Amino acid sequence: MTTRSAGLEAYAGGLLGGPGSLADPTLIETMRQYRTEVAKRYRALGPEQLEGAIVAGKVWMSTKLDGELWFLVKRGDDVFACSPNGRVLQSTPLLREAAAQLASEPDALFAGELVATPPEGRARVQHVAAALKHDELEPRLSLRLFDIVRDGDQDVVRMRYAVRLERLRALFGAGKRVGVVTTVEGDSKEVPAYYREWVAAQGFEGIVVRSEIGIVYKAKPALTIDAVVIAFGTRAERGATVVREITVALRRDDGTLHVLGSVGGGFSEEDRVQWLDRLSELEVPSRFRMANRDGALCRFVRPQIVVEIQCTDLIETDANDLPIARMTLTYSEGSGYAPSGEARIAAMLFPRFVRERTDKVPDVAGVGITQVTRRLALDDLSGSLGTGPLAASEVVHRAVFTKGDTAVRKVAVIETHKQPHQGYAPFVVHGTDFSAGRAEPLKTTLRTASTRERADAFVAAWMAENVKRGWAPFVATESPATSGTAQPTEAQPETGAADDLTRPAGTVRKARARTTAAAKPDLAKATPPAAKRKRRASGTDEDK
Repeated sequence: MTTRSAGLEAYAGGLLGGPGSLADPTLIETMRQYRTEVAKRYRALGPEQLEGAIVAGKVWMSTKLDGELWFLVKRGDDVFACSPNGRVLQSTPLLREAAAQLASEPDALFAGELVATPPEGRARVQHVAAALKHDELEPRLSLRLFDIVRDGDQDVVRMRYAVRLERLRALFGAGKRVGVVTTVEGDSKEVPAYYREWVAAQGFEGIVVRSEIGIVYKAKPALTIDAVVIAFGTRAERGATVVREITVALRRDDGTLHVLGSVGGGFSEEDRVQWLDRLSELEVPSRFRMANRDGALCRFVRPQIVVEIQCTDLIETDANDLPIARMTLTYSEGSGYAPSGEARIAAMLFPRFVRERTDKVPDVAGVGITQVTRRLALDDLSGSLGTGPLAASEVVHRAVFTKGDTAVRKVAVIETHKQPHQGYAPFVVHGTDFSAGRAEPLKTTLRTASTRERADAFVAAWMAENVKRGWAPFVATESPATSGTAQPTEAQPETGAADDLTRPAGTVRKARARTTAAAKPDLAKATPPAAKRKRRASGTDEDK
């Protein structure tokens, strides 16, 4: 197959390729764009919000499974499945069923949930990883489709969902292992009843609700995590300094502390004053620097206070589908904290402080990282990504423009040459805007990109916005030392070694501030509330 690179291995009578096996940049970009612009923009709700937060009117309610987002691809006579990070599944019994269903159909791209049914208990994402490692577990896999991205030559994502759903049911409604999510049409007032039936009674992970105007909601039980406070940030509030947020960590099996994230919600104004007094007394030194969203350095504290945090979900990749990695720390009395290397971990969505857990101590039993590992399949979580030497970054494109004698604008594309598991984006686009007469002379922008094509698109957008009438490409003047030697025009693409201007992908949004820092449900038989059981439904489940 021309869209696939080498590296596929035999699996269950077919082929399986790990991350990066797909060598089709256009398809990879389409999948990642769908995930970024559609799947990751679902509005997360708590169960208690279902009655008032959803737009009134007709909705489509679907069950939600705990699996992985995969795409089903039809290319001529070839049918295969792939994930946004480039994994590929081809010619297995699961994909042979899909090929039969699409035999007479045009080329198409479908979004769905790859799930694995365990021998007992609810299906979880780690069961998918286990099934893909062992041929004999392939029969446990199923693909439950919930959207159409392309149908023939048409981009159909923006079509009404009722039309897309009808097409999905026509193609996969009778499928056994490749089917459609259980989806029921109804009124927004019915959502709480379906949630109670599907989630509370039947054990599904959650519910996805699509409105007529295109807004998509997802709701599932909130997660709670017990973590230890390791740092805090402050802000000015009515002339006084108060706690802006706390930073929490989990204890790894080797005793190190793994930064989980910052929590700023759930505190009253009185709480923020009291927490400042209390945490200030626990302040300790740290060789690791960390800034909050305001750009101020966080203050580290002795790891002794355990708190309960509530969040709507845990995610393991960022917007570029790169693994999320954060620092692991050692702590000792007297010398404080020291970094020991970044490692993979999940990020919390919409975290909020619930209460202090005075009944717990910050050991592996009380604040262990298993609170994350039992929910997500993070293959590399057990090991640090290390602090050893990294490959040098390289400037692969640079352009400079001037206006008059005191205004300069410059854009550079940097290829990091780092591996995704090290927490770095493959490409970074850095823009500089300097004007000596401006109140803020220097302004910078920083964007990450998963491919060179996407980086070039960012450059094109930057130039359209910043290089207009009056701006001219900068040409270096000839100096006596280089007389007779042609000088490069910096507005033209250049390549060469770069200072490491990049930051790990998990910290890019704060790069400017951090310059100083180092009962198992039957998947085919989700049933609606008793009053609505006569409504027509088909398929099974859906992810975010």
